[in-house]
Amino acid sequence: MNALQKIFSFVLLITTFSANAGDPLTLKQAIEQAIADDALILGISEERNAWQELSVSSQAWADPKLRFGAQGVPIDTFDLDQEAMTQVVFGYQQMFPRGNMLNNKAAVMQSNAGHEKSKLELRKRKIALSVKKSWYAVLFRRNAIKIIQSNRKVFEKVLDINESFYASGKTDQQKVVQAELDISLIDDQLQNMQSELMVAEAALAKWLGGKLNVQIDNHPHDDIEFIPPYRELKLDVENHPLIKQANDKLSKHKNMLAMAQDKYSAQWGLDVRYGFRQGENPNGSSRADFLTAMVTVDLPVFTEQKQDRDVAASRSRVQSARYKVIDIERELLTQVKQTHVRLIKFQQRLKMYKVRIKPQSKHNSEVAMLGYQSGVVDFITLSKAQVMEFKTELAELKLEYQFNKTLSNLEFLVGEIE
Repeated sequence: MNALQKIFSFVLLITTFSANAGDPLTLKQAIEQAIADDALILGISEERNAWQELSVSSQAWADPKLRFGAQGVPIDTFDLDQEAMTQVVFGYQQMFPRGNMLNNKAAVMQSNAGHEKSKLELRKRKIALSVKKSWYAVLFRRNAIKIIQSNRKVFEKVLDINESFYASGKTDQQKVVQAELDISLIDDQLQNMQSELMVAEAALAKWLGGKLNVQIDNHPHDDIEFIPPYRELKLDVENHPLIKQANDKLSKHKNMLAMAQDKYSAQWGLDVRYGFRQGENPNGSSRADFLTAMVTVDLPVFTEQKQDRDVAASRSRVQSARYKVIDIERELLTQVKQTHVRLIKFQQRLKMYKVRIKPQSKHNSEVAMLGYQSGVVDFITLSKAQVMEFKTELAELKLEYQFNKTLSNLEFLVGEIE
């Protein structure tokens, strides 16, 4: 077993090294790594195993009791064959389970194990959601920095044109100063975005073993054309871990109600004793041994203040658990509806940016640059056109980021959307 573990560790090390040295990390790989390294998941798994073991042990009968001793021994001589009533007693006592108590108790343990399984699924979904949000935050800021750096080159070109015009007397110094100010403002925005990137990378590193500056796949969610309709998504809510947890709790309380009803059943017990006697009877024959067999049973007669109250309390807990399931389902459906609406709106806005706004802003900036070089467009118009193109690119990128975040929230509620 140790040899196999060493081989597995070596293969894992080689695989990790190859992944770091070669292809960038994908979002799916990041989620799998975060789930594999999460200590809480391991703890929940162990707790689930514990409940499963208890579900088996709870079906066992109570351990029998053995008795051994001497009965009716004369204290003057302590002779075992002096008196006829003196016996060496061997006894066996066994209590039998009440009603269907053991099976119902095992079902309670299984419900607890199911609750831990649902907790495990919920933890995995939370990790996936956190990784996705951190991933898209890093991706947004890295791409935003590229856009800012690219636009800085455009503004540098404008500065060169203004300096050339100023040198030839075609423009005044104010336009040169304004172009320099535009570049300074872009530099400030660049530094701010770099600071935000460091924070986002630190948040992502939490799930990747503390590794900063990880090379990630620069590929956002690529299928923004099809979003399932709400009528399909709401069917997937039934599989949400929170609802499963609530149903497990309901099942647990139903079984506990059955256990409370089992208390109306009598509990039976068997007590068998064998008494070994020594010595002889007056006629010279050996004394006969004694055999005692008894059945014990408790009688749940006075149930008004005990069993009846326990059953009433258990029924109330069952109803409470039912209402909890309904409440959780309503809340999740509301969240799905709200998230789905936001996602649709982001999709519509993204299409408008890609089809209309971004091409228009780019064309407007190109026309303004040609006009300024020809002398038919003033510097203010050119500056506005370039700033507008710059803001449009960032706005589209931010919309993609918001779309992916919202999609991640929706997938947390309904599961992965293929």
